[in-house]
Amino acid sequence: SSPTGSGKTLAAFLSAISLLIEKAEKNQLEDYVYVVYVSPLRALNNDIRKNLEKPLEEIYELAEKKGIKLQKIRIAVRTGDTDQSERQKMMRKPPHILITTPETLAIVLSSPKFSKALRNVRFLIVDEVHAVAENKRGSHLSLSMERLQRIQEGKMVRIGLSATIH
Repeated sequence: SSPTGSGKTLAAFLSAISLLIEKAEKNQLEDYVYVVYVSPLRALNNDIRKNLEKPLEEIYELAEKKGIKLQKIRIAVRTGDTDQSERQKMMRKPPHILITTPETLAIVLSSPKFSKALRNVRFLIVDEVHAVAENKRGSHLSLSMERLQRIQEGKMVRIGLSATIH
């Protein structure tokens, strides 16, 4: 918990990005979702994607200057507004970082095909915890988090973020 604009979200992603870069350097990134970011504020999702793409671009540039070949880390936003062609694309090549909403997380966990891509999630980042902590959306999200934990083949770290929760 810390004030808005203090870098909570980037801090939450640092270990995840480090893991993904290590795998990308060793050519070990598979077609799995390694990081799930959940926000109840759908408007925030595209901003998060943009805020992740910029540092990754800079990492790729530095790696290229040093002669280091990195696999491409895929990032995708999936909400109720995601069109069918984009959903199909995610089924064929799952993003390494999935940005979504509580409701869409529940839907993808119910999808037999896509849920297979969620078996190796290493980081679950839940933003704006205060917005769902005491309501039905939060209850549904906690069930989805437990369902996600249950299908994991490895260890999953849960990270909760809030500017206002105490």
